[in-house]
Amino acid sequence: MKLLSLLLILFSTSSLAAANKPNILVIYSDDHGWADLGVQGVDRDIRTPQLDQLARDGVRCTRGYVSAPQCVPSRAGVLTGRYQQRFGMEDNNKGALPLSEITIAERLKPAGYLTGQVGKWHLDLRAEVMGAGKKDRSALVEHMPHGQGFDEYFRGELTKFYASHDLQNNAFPDAPHLVEDKRFRVDVQTEAALAFLKRRESTADQPWFLYLAYFTPHVPLESPEPWFSKTPKHLPIQRRQALAMMAAMDHGIGQIRSRLKEMGQQENTLIFFIGDNGAPTHEGHWDGSINKPMLGEKGMLTDGGTRVPFLVCWPGTLPAGTVYEKPVMNLDVAATANALAGLPADAKLDGVNLIPFLKGENTAPPHEHLFWRWRTQAAVLEFPWKLIRFGADEQFLFDTTTPEGEKTNLIAAHPDIAARLNARLKAWSDELQPPGLPTEMHAQDAQFYAEHIDPRFAAAAPKKPKDDPNAILGWLCRNGTLSRENGALLVKADPAAKSPPFLTFSPLDFLGPARLTIRTRGQISGAGSVSYRIRHETDFDPKKRVAFEWEPETTTVRIGATSRLIHLRIYLPANTQQADIERITLQREGQPPHIWDFTTQP
Repeated sequence: MKLLSLLLILFSTSSLAAANKPNILVIYSDDHGWADLGVQGVDRDIRTPQLDQLARDGVRCTRGYVSAPQCVPSRAGVLTGRYQQRFGMEDNNKGALPLSEITIAERLKPAGYLTGQVGKWHLDLRAEVMGAGKKDRSALVEHMPHGQGFDEYFRGELTKFYASHDLQNNAFPDAPHLVEDKRFRVDVQTEAALAFLKRRESTADQPWFLYLAYFTPHVPLESPEPWFSKTPKHLPIQRRQALAMMAAMDHGIGQIRSRLKEMGQQENTLIFFIGDNGAPTHEGHWDGSINKPMLGEKGMLTDGGTRVPFLVCWPGTLPAGTVYEKPVMNLDVAATANALAGLPADAKLDGVNLIPFLKGENTAPPHEHLFWRWRTQAAVLEFPWKLIRFGADEQFLFDTTTPEGEKTNLIAAHPDIAARLNARLKAWSDELQPPGLPTEMHAQDAQFYAEHIDPRFAAAAPKKPKDDPNAILGWLCRNGTLSRENGALLVKADPAAKSPPFLTFSPLDFLGPARLTIRTRGQISGAGSVSYRIRHETDFDPKKRVAFEWEPETTTVRIGATSRLIHLRIYLPANTQQADIERITLQREGQPPHIWDFTTQP
């Protein structure tokens, strides 16, 4: 089916010349709150001079939305131009992108475009498949960018990238080739985008499409220089790191625009800048970005989860400095690219060509309705009215233009509007895979809604463990007792216990790999070990235990897990009767440490 669709596109465009078609650059940021563009005028601490200039040179869409409040489905939506629920990619656990779906890259290639991808992909099989065997790796590889129409790519988030070319523009004969680069990821992704543009100097007459997916300000947070030292020191560390990471991305976008100008391609390149979803703020998972004045966060169908920074710039074609206030969506990118490439309209696309609307040639709203369904939530926007369904029975109706926005439920005052929107939403949901509206209430969704909308949902939210009165800075002792004396954590073995004492800390949320450092007072010697659990594990795996020898004063243990650590146990030597611990430090390379300092009195 996919081959047939591509052949139809090819045959219908075989006579189209590549000339006079604009280059198309789509830049996708990650977990980037609406407020975090300087030009939005919301927060004085954010500094994005290059993005602000992009807005001044083009159109700032103040009501730009994405089709999901989470990474994978949002990316599936932008690249296919279709509601991702139509092909079953409703949330992060529903990957990979089916090979039968046609991406922007696959649409544009028959129209003469060369296509490229840089940065976060997140549309292939889960990363754990890597290394599990040649068969599994083969399945992963075929879902990488080159399997979805990209001629060139530098796919990766942190320090490992699968690439068609190196950063010196040499093609890898064994692509996708693994490249390891431990520099700050935004710098590497910018350099890969610049390398893609460098290669276009030899294909100057051929239009190109580049999808640049920056992995920022998504966690793990980092402190890149020279930007971090310029952030206000009174702010929380997460906020400072997010500001620094976004400043690095902003700088990279400035470099890319400068390169386009040098190439003489500035006025022949359409640029979209869009966030993939709102910033997360829930349960300590804050990435330092902010959504205000929107209500909610990543994982919610309120504007805080789905309304994002959204800029469109095409110098000389789109009116500079325009503020566009009608709702638009990430799905519109594919339909716009399709039209600009001279391709026939495709009824399968859920977006619209935005150019006539942004130029003022069409004054009607681009969309009568926008729809969402994610996990146990569903929503429809018929501007200014937004209906949200949560679970089987909960419904909210908001006027998104009022000062109260999504804080005041108007469903009792406007039952006719609610009934109309419910009918629209049901009809749309019945077209999806699987069809229908939510019938359950996910516990984490309940926690989101309890914190942001109505506390009564707390009863359905996951129960947080009660604080143990015996815990000290969150640490507990098994097979012994804990106390805080003379500026140290005093561990005493239980004489009746059959095993040596160990310290345990849960819940934890720390992305590995990590270095665990334990500073002790007095002599501790002998064999010890550290056990750890990672996210989604319900019990300790014996294979996730690191043995070591205790050292005088300072002991360092390396934990190689690349997933999020949620639980630690530190085992003392078998002969331990007492131990005095001054400090425990957990640190990922290049990141600020997590420190439990017992020398400071509570």
